[in-house]
Amino acid sequence: MFARYKPTTVAPPSSKFCHGVAVEGAGRWLHLSGQVGCNADGAIAGDAEAQMLQCWRNILNIIEDAGMSRDNLVKVTAYVTDASLVPLYRETRDQMLDGYECASTLLVISALAHPDWVVEIEAIAAA
Repeated sequence: MFARYKPTTVAPPSSKFCHGVAVEGAGRWLHLSGQVGCNADGAIAGDAEAQMLQCWRNILNIIEDAGMSRDNLVKVTAYVTDASLVPLYRETRDQMLDGYECASTLLVISALAHPDWVVEIEAIAAA
């Protein structure tokens, strides 16, 4: 259903993702709102790594609730509040996606909506 693109005419991805993903046919699309590192009770999960892991748990839980899995992810966009968090984000993403590659964008921004949040991740899935 998905075709992934990493053309040799474009510089290779800087980490574990692909440049483009095409979804064939008229599928069902799921757009996820940005997820932050808060537990189900609304408490912030902890340090940067704990927040990143919780963001991914939230995303995977939402996708599962919609009858999908990580293999249905088409695109993720992540926002971190400090450039020093980029390697940790990539490591966490790779761990939580277990080698699965989708299109991905990572931005370093000055702040999120709550001063203690350090990461927010939004996603698009299709089935």
